[in-house]
Amino acid sequence: MIRNEGDEKKVTMVRKMDRQLNRLTGLIGDLLDVTKIQSGKMTFNPIEFDFDAAVDEISDEMQHISSKHKIICNLKSNAVIYADKERIGQVITNFLSNAIKYSNEVDKIEVNSFIQDGEVILSVKDYGIGISEDSQHLVFDQFYRVDGSLQHTYPGLGLGLYISAEIIKNEGGRIWVNSAVGEGATFFFALKII
Repeated sequence: MIRNEGDEKKVTMVRKMDRQLNRLTGLIGDLLDVTKIQSGKMTFNPIEFDFDAAVDEISDEMQHISSKHKIICNLKSNAVIYADKERIGQVITNFLSNAIKYSNEVDKIEVNSFIQDGEVILSVKDYGIGISEDSQHLVFDQFYRVDGSLQHTYPGLGLGLYISAEIIKNEGGRIWVNSAVGEGATFFFALKII
C-alpha cells in the first residue's frame, strides 16, 4: 500500500522495521526453545515425510531471503524419514541462515543430501570465514559465537546451533562440522532412515 502511494522513504523504513521484528521474533523463539530444552519440555511430533522435498522447500524459502547468495541443491537421498518435520526444518533453516550470515564475500551455498550406512545425511557448505579447528568442538555449545572483533559483525545470541544439536540428538541423530579458517564451513547432520 505504501509503495502504491509512491513514498519510497516510508517503504524503506517499513522494510527495515519488518526485518528487525523478524530478527527479534527469531531471538525470542530461540530463548523459548532453550528454556524448553533445559526443562526437558521440548515437544516433538514425528511424522513420515520426504526428506529431499522438505530440504528443497526450505532452501527455496531461504533463497528469497538472500538475493546475494545462490543456494545450489544436490539432493540425492530419496529418503523417507520419521521425525518432527518442523523441528528438522528448524535445523536446516539454521544451517542455511548461518551459511548466508558468515559468507558475505561469496555468492554460493551448496546443499547436499545422500544416504550412507542406513542414514540420510544433509550437508550445507559455505565459502565464508570458516572456523578454526580448536573452536569446532565449541560451535554447538550454548551462547558460543565467533571470537574477537568479528563478534559484533555477526548478530545473534549463539543459540541456533545449540538448539539444532539438541533437536538432532532428540531425533536420535548426529551433528558435526568440518571447517578451516578462511575456507568456509560444512555443517552436517545424519538421521536414521525408517
